[in-house]
Amino acid sequence: MIDGAGPDSFGVNSATAPEEGRALVNRYKNAGFSQIKIYNLIQPDVLRAITAEAHRLGMTVTGHIPNGMTAYDGVNDGMDQINHIGYAAAVMRAPAPDARFDPASPEAQKAIEFYKEHHTVIDPTVSWGELLGHPTDQPITSFEPGFARLPYQLSSLIGQSGLAPAEGARSRERLDESLHEVKALYDAGIPIVPGTDKGVPGFSLHRELELYVQAGLTPMEAIQTATIVSARVIGLDKESGTVEAGKRADLILVEGNPLADFSALRKVTRVVTDGRVYDTAPLWKVAGFKP
Repeated sequence: MIDGAGPDSFGVNSATAPEEGRALVNRYKNAGFSQIKIYNLIQPDVLRAITAEAHRLGMTVTGHIPNGMTAYDGVNDGMDQINHIGYAAAVMRAPAPDARFDPASPEAQKAIEFYKEHHTVIDPTVSWGELLGHPTDQPITSFEPGFARLPYQLSSLIGQSGLAPAEGARSRERLDESLHEVKALYDAGIPIVPGTDKGVPGFSLHRELELYVQAGLTPMEAIQTATIVSARVIGLDKESGTVEAGKRADLILVEGNPLADFSALRKVTRVVTDGRVYDTAPLWKVAGFKP
């Protein structure tokens, strides 16, 4: 991740000039990374330098839309992906403080066509928005049951998230609107990949996919965002993303059929990776989680 400099800079790597941005891209490339993340304080000239250097080295660029810029600016300056539906959807609504999303509006149609033309990938992180925006009088376990299995170090931190109960209704409206936005982008053929940000480790991916199903994706379509779509986006679809002869056997086995009951996706009983089969309960225990 690369941010600009200043007291609000996030992380440890900052770039205030194009040459600093290019140098950081090379440092990440040499360390084995395949993607750069942009944060809020990056300036336009630095962003253009970062994306150009990343593309020269075969890397992709994702992240926040920097302060003072729109999604149009970020993508035109070379960003391949956008993290968080709010950044992607801001240009899909009429320019009014209380504007609601209308997929048939000129603003929405213009943005969708722009994303299609530029092959932009959207990482909505709606589960992260739900976690941050839930009213504090609503238990986290009511929408994310995995929270009950966290070790104290995580539960005490994540348990502080949320908004005052009085703000809960508007937060739910915003989540519903986000799901409408995700569905409109998906229906238009925009690649959707299920990021989780700093959600509940090991569980928020399931919640992200559950929210996609709530948005109107079929269970198979939701699962594909986390498998073949994600593999295709990062150029690994020849070796991963589907269960096929010749591809890596990185699999989970679940109890039940998530195509009939999507909650079955959470009931992982075995993990297969690198030619080895693991029971899940000992893995959770090693990580300090309740099995």
